[in-house]
Amino acid sequence: MRNCSPTLAALKPASLFTFPGSFTAQAPESQNEASARRQALLEAVKYCQRQVSNAGVAIRILAWKRCGALVYVYRPRELAAYLVDQRAAHPLENEGYRPGDLDACLDELSRRLQNRSSESAKQGAKRVHDESKPCPCNNRVCRSEFPHEIGFFLGYPYEDVIGFIKNRGQNYLEVGPWKVYANQNQARRTFARYRRCARIYARAYRSGQSLRRLTVSPAASGRNATRPQHVQR
Repeated sequence: MRNCSPTLAALKPASLFTFPGSFTAQAPESQNEASARRQALLEAVKYCQRQVSNAGVAIRILAWKRCGALVYVYRPRELAAYLVDQRAAHPLENEGYRPGDLDACLDELSRRLQNRSSESAKQGAKRVHDESKPCPCNNRVCRSEFPHEIGFFLGYPYEDVIGFIKNRGQNYLEVGPWKVYANQNQARRTFARYRRCARIYARAYRSGQSLRRLTVSPAASGRNATRPQHVQR
């Protein structure tokens, strides 16, 4: 809820978070356990998908990793419109994506994330042989495995994604949910809005509101999307 609330509230087209757990295994004796965990998570994702689909939200797993699964929550219509803008489409085309085909773009992103994760796991296996331990990377979300264009798929401001790519993640003005390279004051306001959204959603979820009721429908997105329709002050 905390990680994807801005997307559920229709404030941004997509969110990505790591669901913790060991979902891949090198040793044969561990593969059945990893497979069972993958299947259990897929069933949970299907259940959540049924709760949010009427509001125009989709959920898919982009990659399986030793330290967790990358769960992607997105609004296909809004994301597709964002990606065909030339500020995103041109850089993505240069990277081998097809911006006019959302499913193809996400399949390609998934393939790249999974390949990077697999390579990282192979390198880690050379150093760490106990698969009961977490991923051997130093950063628990394995940020080094993310391709630089990932910001486009999270709906970040175009100029900030382009700035991140050109500067290789350095020389930024400020860092929050993403690294800022332009319009710093606007970014600060957006960060504050996301934090407020996360607090509202966390409080509502703890009070017993269902995922279905917390997901803003397209018809409601033109109103105060930060506060779900059924959440009271």
